[in-house]
Amino acid sequence: MPKTLVTGANGFFAAHIIDQLIAEGHDVTGSVRSESKGKQILSRHPEYEGHLDFVLVSDYTISGTWDAAFQKTAFDYVIHTAAPLLDDPRNVDFDENFLNPSVKGSTELLKSASTYGKNVKAVVVTGSVNAITTGEDVATRVYNSEEWLPLSIEDARKAQNPYYSYCVAKAESEKAIWQYVKTEKPQYSVTVLLPALIFGPPIQPISDLKKMNYSTDVFYSLFNGTYDVTPPTSFPSYIDARDLAAAHIKSLTTPAVFNQRLIVGGLSYSSQLAVNALKTVPELAGRLPKDNDELTPVAKFGDVKEWNEKLNLQLRTPDQTFGDMARTILELENKFKA
Repeated sequence: MPKTLVTGANGFFAAHIIDQLIAEGHDVTGSVRSESKGKQILSRHPEYEGHLDFVLVSDYTISGTWDAAFQKTAFDYVIHTAAPLLDDPRNVDFDENFLNPSVKGSTELLKSASTYGKNVKAVVVTGSVNAITTGEDVATRVYNSEEWLPLSIEDARKAQNPYYSYCVAKAESEKAIWQYVKTEKPQYSVTVLLPALIFGPPIQPISDLKKMNYSTDVFYSLFNGTYDVTPPTSFPSYIDARDLAAAHIKSLTTPAVFNQRLIVGGLSYSSQLAVNALKTVPELAGRLPKDNDELTPVAKFGDVKEWNEKLNLQLRTPDQTFGDMARTILELENKFKA
């Protein structure tokens, strides 16, 4: 069985990667910041017992912080999802909360994999379309995978705006990854995937419906009474978390994407699109906001179709993504009411 390290294991998206890896026969080690986080994952998914264990990594910025993980287990693959969260209110300083943990979290992982991970064949990183755009230029730009964010470190330091900090940190972290690959020429391939918004059923440990994860919280606000009228759209493109997880796993063994950065998904999104999909869920009758008249711009991608095809991605429809997501949240509502 392949042995795969997944960083940030208790996160919304990592949960889907772990679920699919185990289904495909991998033995998975997840990095968590505390022992309790690992116990929560196994409590939510007892079926993972025997196929999922954990390594404690409390600070991604410390030199050698990943060494012990690679010394303990001879990993075949690494999927790196861990990154500072945009919606964490503690993240207020660009350098301390975004730049340093993003850059060092990635480069320290690669260094440890190079030094101790002699069996590692491929590393796949969860990047973001925010390494290319803030979304403010969506109406005038065609996005391509070779492009970069038109904001600098100094721009982020001056702004001290959490969203700009997140975008610039994503870009700088990825630039550091590619510089490492260019300079060190590691024995493994590196692939960085660049999704836009990520939606899908929340299957990670959840203790409070008021704080699940960013995209799920945004989605839940469409039917939890937050809005009378469907709200404006944050960014007009998305991918289903399950399809993105499949893209990560396929990237481990698809030579066409080795040492490449690639936009994946690229489906059109609007808040109204999600609400329209929710109208197909009978249990939500009477809970949805009124339709809006927003003219949502279309996000234009120059090469996303090419990358989707190279990974043979079969993307889910909006009704599948948002319907499944809603039904999972409704199950959680019933659980917390019980």
